[in-house]
Amino acid sequence: MSHPSRSQQPQSPAAEAERLREAFAEVAYDVTPSVVPIAAIAREGRRRRRRRTAAVLGAACGVLLVPLAVVMLRGGVPGGQGEREQVTPPAASVSPSPSMSMPHAGKVRVVTPGERVTVSPGTKIWLTEDGKHWTEPDQPTQFRSVTDGNLDLSSPGVSLQESGREDGTVFLSGIFYGAGEPALVEIRTVAGDIDGTALTLAGEPGWGVWYAEVKVPESVRSSSDFLGGVTERVTVYDSAGGVIASQEFSS
Repeated sequence: MSHPSRSQQPQSPAAEAERLREAFAEVAYDVTPSVVPIAAIAREGRRRRRRRTAAVLGAACGVLLVPLAVVMLRGGVPGGQGEREQVTPPAASVSPSPSMSMPHAGKVRVVTPGERVTVSPGTKIWLTEDGKHWTEPDQPTQFRSVTDGNLDLSSPGVSLQESGREDGTVFLSGIFYGAGEPALVEIRTVAGDIDGTALTLAGEPGWGVWYAEVKVPESVRSSSDFLGGVTERVTVYDSAGGVIASQEFSS
């Protein structure tokens, strides 16, 4: 029987591991490592940082734009359905003295002597220093004096002339006199309350003319209680709400 030589006998695990390490070391020494691409790595890092910065800025701008859009919509930008228009509340009005306030905005005109004022087609009125003049369609010129003694200018008062037409329109006019500058003429009629117009001459003559036109409904004209008179009361106010003159008339 033959026996294997010593060289062919198996090696121990420790010796085998040592032999493998030596072999790997020899192979590693023969390999030349490549140069590390430092420049490329730096460029890639800068590119990624820029992308992250842009994403963060975009998100921040979006957050800022949302409140801005809300503010613009709340500010009442025109053109959108359902938007509300901001309304500035009116300034508080100051009541004249005395405590009563003037109910309507009146009309007052300062005219020169002889200046014609057109009331309606064919109806004109004018003042001279001696009184009131007016014309109506198909009527001669009429006149009421303030100097002939028929009016007592020493105490406040109001005179009245009425002239009706077939369509129910009535021309109302007269002379008022009293202390103060007129600002409003309020007329109570069977057809309701209306505002008149005051005409005065420059200076302080102590008198003026008022006029208005009113349409009386057929139901009122055909009533058995209607006696033909339209005017019930005329009151002339000054700018402070004080009464210059007031007169009651039977209807």
